[in-house]
This record gives sequence, C-alpha cells and structure tokens, in this order.
Amino acid sequence: MIKFSDDEHDAITELFNISVGNAADSLSKMVEERVLLSVPHLVLIEREQAPNYIQKHSSDRISAIQQSFRGTLDGTAVWFFQEEQSLELVRILLQEDVPLDSLTDFEQDSMVEVGNIILNAILASFTEMLDMDVRSSLPKFLSGNCHQLLDKLFSTQENSEAGEIKADDPVMILFVDFMTGENAIKGYVVLLLDGIALANFRRGVKKLLEP
Repeated sequence: MIKFSDDEHDAITELFNISVGNAADSLSKMVEERVLLSVPHLVLIEREQAPNYIQKHSSDRISAIQQSFRGTLDGTAVWFFQEEQSLELVRILLQEDVPLDSLTDFEQDSMVEVGNIILNAILASFTEMLDMDVRSSLPKFLSGNCHQLLDKLFSTQENSEAGEIKADDPVMILFVDFMTGENAIKGYVVLLLDGIALANFRRGVKKLLEP
C-alpha cells in the first residue's frame, strides 16, 4: 500500500492548486468571460472506498467527462458533476436555455470541450511540474446512474495492464467549484493511477520536496 506523508499531501495540494488556476485561465479564453475555479480540496482515499465516497457526494444521476492518458503516468482523469448541473453548464457556455429533458449532441460536445480544457490543463500543469510526459486520449461524455457509472469506471481501470492495482492504493479526488458571474457549478476531478504510475507520481512529488 502506498501512503503519502503530510508533506507529500501538502505538495500534491499545491500542485493541483496551480494546475486548477491554469485550467481557469484556459477556460476564460474559451468563453471570453472571467472564469474562477475554487481552490481545490484534495482527498486521498483508498481505491476500494472511492466509489461509495463519491456516491455520498453526488446525486443519483451524474454526468462526467472521462479522459485517459499514457506516458510516464498511465491512468484516467474524470470530471464529475451532478446531471442537472450539466444543463446549467451548457447555459453558461452557449448562453441559451436548454430543455430539461435532454441534451443534443452539440450541447454534449460543448461539455466535452470544456472537460477537455479543464482536464488537459490540469494534467499538463502538474506533469510539467513533475518533469513527466503524458499523452491524453480524446475525452468521452458519460451520463447516467451514479452507481453504474462508478462501477464501470473502476472496473475498466482495474483491468489496466500497465501495472498492478491494489484495493488500498490511494485515489486522488479534487473538489472544485466552477464559477462565472453569478453561476456556480460544483464538481470534482478524480485521478486514477495504476500501481506503476502511482509509484512514479510519488517519486516526482518526493523530488519536488528535495532541498
């Protein structure tokens, strides 16, 4: 089992704080409006406990943007938010009302584009600071029952061939609020790493802490 020390936890929090700031800047350029992303609250939790933990902080139905990455780190990044807030997100992006019953392909594509900007900015920022190189896949839009989506996500990650995955390995969860004008979207980014990637990530963090 890999456990992070208090100093490592603080360093990881600062890494993602900087990364989220860069994501906000990138998103502001896209929507041509000032976008704020709150200081992320980092939670490190054992992999086997993560699905239940996420469910406790979600509604029954959720939307998500999922993006895999490969390189020095192999893993999956997912931006989750409550399904009803996905409509609000589209209203912010497209500046138009959206029917509550469904999202068109165009509206889903808009959310995928936002998720791509946020996840890519976060991944690019923290891997650059750790002197690592990753390549991201095309993002995917997911929506549906929270329990089913989480089961699918974690079972897919557990089938990774890149490295051994242990039930008590830590999963990184970042709680981040997306704000523009008077609008606020509460969400969180989940970072799933396989065993080899997790060890590489920790080595990078330790190197940052060296005097």
